Amino acid sequence: MIASTIRLETVGSTNSWALDWLRVASESELRQEVPRLIVAEKQTAGRGRQGKSWFAASDGLACTLVVSASPQLLSIAVGVAVAESLEMVAGPAAVQLKWPNDVWIAERKVAGILIESFADALNSEPMFVIGIGCNLRQFPTLHEEDTQATQPTSILEATGRLVSTEQVLETLVPHLLEVIHDAANDPGDVLERFQSRHVLQGRPVRCLIRGQETTGICEGIDDDGSLVLQTPAGTQVCHSGEVHQLRRD
Repeated sequence: MIASTIRLETVGSTNSWALDWLRVASESELRQEVPRLIVAEKQTAGRGRQGKSWFAASDGLACTLVVSASPQLLSIAVGVAVAESLEMVAGPAAVQLKWPNDVWIAERKVAGILIESFADALNSEPMFVIGIGCNLRQFPTLHEEDTQATQPTSILEATGRLVSTEQVLETLVPHLLEVIHDAANDPGDVLERFQSRHVLQGRPVRCLIRGQETTGICEGIDDDGSLVLQTPAGTQVCHSGEVHQLRRD
């Protein structure tokens, strides 16, 4: 259950707003108001993973959920929850996942996720701010220099379904809390649900492993959610960072 919801007309970043609130919130506020949902009508400075900007259409979904949760498979769980929720509201199109948690429809990115942690002496376990951006009707045009970025799409373009932010939130928020709980209590099931949607499975990819650019065939994800690659040097594991799909020769 969501304890509180904040609706903002315009904000730079819903994640930044949530982190600022956590820095000043009292212990009683945290106890009474978390999980907290922050929803913005307009987000002007959205942030993505690896310090990138989140390119989002002005009529899309921009929200952040503040939760106290186990970090176990959290990124994997959030990706699964978003993909499953979008299928519920915009099916029958299949929604896919690109490790670690980009959300795709028909090989194009429809939603992005940014998870940031916050810990202080008040909390026995860390708080997480889970930022989710989804293109509902329009989608942004990438800059010419973004040659490695996945081309975006929107729910409307990919499925022909016109859905509102409220329709998505009504399904997404309770399902997100449910899947986060599943990840802590039945991790194998959540891993299987991610793997069934994983677009990189069996494909050649490139990523950084211990600071070295590495290419190989994606063999899936292991028990802690890391990406497993089969390379000329043997099996290697990528724990974080950007992964680029390569074209087959």
